[in-house]
Amino acid sequence: MIRKAHPQAKRAQAGLDTGGPIPPAVKIQGGKSKPLYNQIGQALSRIMPDRRVVEPFGGAAGVSLGMRAKEALLSDINPDLVSFHNRLIDDPWSLEFEPEEFTYEVGDDILMPDFKTDEVHDLGKVTQSMADPFKGDPFFMGPKFYELRDEFNELRRKDSQGVIAQSERKRKDQLFLVLQHMSMNGLLRYSPAEPSYENKWAGSLGFAGKEPINQPMESGFFEMMRERNQKLPIKEGKGNTFRPQRFAGGKGKWEMNPWSQAMQGWEYTHRPLRDLMTSDIALDEKTDQFIVDPPYWGEQGAHTFFGKEGQDQTLALLEALKASRFPTTIYNSFSPDVVEPVRDLGFDIHELSRRDQNSGKASGRGMKPELMGQANIDQTAFMNAWNNIRQG
Repeated sequence: MIRKAHPQAKRAQAGLDTGGPIPPAVKIQGGKSKPLYNQIGQALSRIMPDRRVVEPFGGAAGVSLGMRAKEALLSDINPDLVSFHNRLIDDPWSLEFEPEEFTYEVGDDILMPDFKTDEVHDLGKVTQSMADPFKGDPFFMGPKFYELRDEFNELRRKDSQGVIAQSERKRKDQLFLVLQHMSMNGLLRYSPAEPSYENKWAGSLGFAGKEPINQPMESGFFEMMRERNQKLPIKEGKGNTFRPQRFAGGKGKWEMNPWSQAMQGWEYTHRPLRDLMTSDIALDEKTDQFIVDPPYWGEQGAHTFFGKEGQDQTLALLEALKASRFPTTIYNSFSPDVVEPVRDLGFDIHELSRRDQNSGKASGRGMKPELMGQANIDQTAFMNAWNNIRQG
């Protein structure tokens, strides 16, 4: 029997079998897949059982998967997310892979792409001593991550120009899944910041494990770069670029069918926020409910392009949803810049608590207050349902 190696495969299959929450298939920051959000989603489903879930900021579909929505309409401006999830819904078998396709085996060349040019540096071969600590499990180092990152961005460029083959588009969607699991905290980073095919995916290498840095390889690489007088975005002796690590999930085929089964009947579109309330989208305040989870205001950076224009568009959307009597829930940071305008629109305000996952250091990932605002939702019914679920 082939072991399902996706890190969330067992939880996904269990959720599918029992009707419980299913974790997202792809790892990204800011997703709403923790028990708190699953409980809120279950409470909403309990008091509005037959409504389609509409997510203008679909992300990794964590909210709808946690709610086990029968119908969902998701949208996102990120073309990588949309392309991946449409393949996941329609053709999950094409996303399946063996980890060896994206990791090292003894004898493989270790190739490090240059950060400034198109050159690729040959750093030697994978030795048995590198593989021994992993006891047969697939492993990789930073050079493999950066090699795959360059391949992914080249396929994204070809897709944007309409010159990509179907086999290459499949590989692109697989690489998105793999790289997000390899990257730090699943951060979706682009350079420049807007997530479009015109800008490069610039995810940073994450790390899991305790293996030591390969000092000879690191020293040789940095000495070569010093001879070229080339500055690097990585630091000698401080990063994880030359630290071997086990591939997420270990051995076994990554199978995606549980997610596809859970998402049948869903639609995932690539649509700007300002277009969501246009007439070409069939929306009904009697049969739809909205979950609005935009990037958190005040947290702009390489992982999100969301600025004042996006904030203003979100407030305009919330105002329209409130006036049109759509049941609506919004999540965001609990800061006056967010709470006050949302309250002024007539939303009921709840203060939650979340862990900040965007910091590169564990010490920076403390608990932060979070806003949950709701409109056109019976608060007594919701709180009763939520309390009953929390109490088991």
